[in-house]
Amino acid sequence: DLLQNTDAHKRAFHEIYQTRSVNGIPMPPDQLEDMAERFHFVSSTSELHLMKMEFLELKYRLLSLLVLAESKLKSWIIKYGRRESVELLLQSYISFIENSKFFEQYEVTYQILKQTAEMYIKADGSVEEAENVMKFMNETTAQWRNLSVEVRSVRSMLEEVLSNWDRYGDTVASLQAWLEDAEKMLSQSENAKKDFFRNLPHWIQQHTAMNDAGNFLIETCDEMVSRDLKQQLLLLNGRWRELFMEVRQYARADEMDRMKKEYTDYTTTLSGFATEAHRKLSEPLEVSLINVKLLIQDLEDIEKRVPVMDAQYKMVTKTAHLIAKESPQEEANEMFTTMSKLKEQLSKVKECYSPLLSEAQQLSVPLEELETQITSFYDSLGKINEIISVLEHEAQSSSLFKQKHQELLACQESCKKTLTLIEKGSQSVQKLVTLSPVLKHWDHTKLQRQIADVRHAFQNMIKKTGEWKKHVEANSRLMKKFEESRAELEKVLRVAQEGLEEKGDPEELLRKHTEFFSQLDQRVLNAFLKACDELTDILPEQEQQGLQEAVRKLHKQWKCRAELERETKLVPQEGSEKIIKEHRVFFGDKGPHHLCEKRLQLIEELCVKLPVRDPVRDTSGACHTALRELRASIDRTYAMLVDDPDKWKGYTGRFSEFSSWVSAKEARLKKIKDEAIDTANHDEVKHVVDVSSEL
Repeated sequence: DLLQNTDAHKRAFHEIYQTRSVNGIPMPPDQLEDMAERFHFVSSTSELHLMKMEFLELKYRLLSLLVLAESKLKSWIIKYGRRESVELLLQSYISFIENSKFFEQYEVTYQILKQTAEMYIKADGSVEEAENVMKFMNETTAQWRNLSVEVRSVRSMLEEVLSNWDRYGDTVASLQAWLEDAEKMLSQSENAKKDFFRNLPHWIQQHTAMNDAGNFLIETCDEMVSRDLKQQLLLLNGRWRELFMEVRQYARADEMDRMKKEYTDYTTTLSGFATEAHRKLSEPLEVSLINVKLLIQDLEDIEKRVPVMDAQYKMVTKTAHLIAKESPQEEANEMFTTMSKLKEQLSKVKECYSPLLSEAQQLSVPLEELETQITSFYDSLGKINEIISVLEHEAQSSSLFKQKHQELLACQESCKKTLTLIEKGSQSVQKLVTLSPVLKHWDHTKLQRQIADVRHAFQNMIKKTGEWKKHVEANSRLMKKFEESRAELEKVLRVAQEGLEEKGDPEELLRKHTEFFSQLDQRVLNAFLKACDELTDILPEQEQQGLQEAVRKLHKQWKCRAELERETKLVPQEGSEKIIKEHRVFFGDKGPHHLCEKRLQLIEELCVKLPVRDPVRDTSGACHTALRELRASIDRTYAMLVDDPDKWKGYTGRFSEFSSWVSAKEARLKKIKDEAIDTANHDEVKHVVDVSSEL
């Protein structure tokens, strides 16, 4: 504490040195200089002195821990007494070492001392002092290393002593009780003794354990305890020896039973293993990837179990020889025969499983490739069937049809290439099976049947796609024929429509119409109708109705056009009055064009249900336009008939005739008025009056 307060003393002395007096009393200069020199020496060496003091404090603290540990160790490694005293020693050890964390305390103190020693050596600079410090540290480290090992081993030693005390006490108590019962059994019948002493091997083990524990305690305990233990063991061993000499044969009998049971268990296990292994090695096997993989697993299991079975065979062989020494010759011969058969079976298993495993593993590679190729083949085949099904049952746009057709060709090519690989792979597999001497019992009929199924599926696919292509080509021809005939018919109808819509001189128009319609060929309509009938046969049922409605519409349009043409031709010949009546009848409420309107509504409903990309979906728009044009032609034709010159000529003639008749009637009425009415002309007068009234 004095050295740590050097700064305060230094300030006080500095004031004295400046004033050269203490409380006003002057100090001699010599004394003041002497104090200054002494104060300087103390100030300059105080820090080093403090380090040294700290080092020494830690040094002796560490030494005290070492001395304490050594003294405790001496109290723990003494000759032990009874169990209770040993238990107290263990409690003392646990309290001192573990509860107070003695090793942790020492380690912390040592590390602090080590750091302090390094700082002290560096500050002091003395070589001699550094050597002394390092020597102390090294000696302390070596001393602690040896001491800590001994201290740590104390607990295990104490626990072992306690364990032997427990074992000794238990075995002595149980063995004494058993000896009393056993000594009484000596006077009983042979069967009773045999039954009682059947577990004699267990008591032999108990006797051995008692002696082991007792001898250990004799060596580790003090003289008095050892003497008591020796006396107790001497008495118990004497009783045991006398009893054992009379009953030792029963121990052998029980041992014989145990060995026979062991022999039976081992031979049963070995026989079962050999039988099962032989079955797996020799049974016929259908060649397939799953079967070969399962067999490989079984063979690998056999490979793992063979060393275990060999070890068991050696053990059971020794057991059999021991049993045979004390068994009748016939029984011994039977045992040796069984062992010989087992050896032969195990040798055969070891001889066969390795080459079979190698061949199976070699075969599994091409089999796995073959299985993959077959799976790929059927995947492509499924895609082909799916594409054909879609193309057969659903209308497709030309671009989508082309795409699907390309996919179909790619899948066909894939099937063809895969089939070639399958053929090669199957030949490779069958060659390996046929040429291998260890695979002769394998059956590749299933594999051949599987390959035959693949070939058959490929042939069916070729046939199906061929028929589909022919069907598509035939359909394409029919569709082309239909489109050509429809285009021709629409062309004729369009020209007729344009002719009917043309305006100009009636006589010139009549001449043109007569010339055009006289050259109109009915075969154009017949060709279209025939193409429609042929196309209907190949279309799906849901599309037939739409086509039929479109055909009826065009047919009706053709009939309406024909009727309009007929009316136009007959106007000069029959007179417009008659033609107007026929026009009204043909184009009335129940005329063909009204049926066209109903059919058009049905066509619209059908087109809505078709796929968006279906070209037939736009048919209703074209039909709307054609019907609208037809209605316009009907109205124009009617107007033309009404405005016909022949109509006005007839009207003028009839009007003149009617005017003459009215004038005649008026003249007759005037005459009757001037004449007298008698019975002779009464009827005539009445008739004229009635007619006049009606007018």
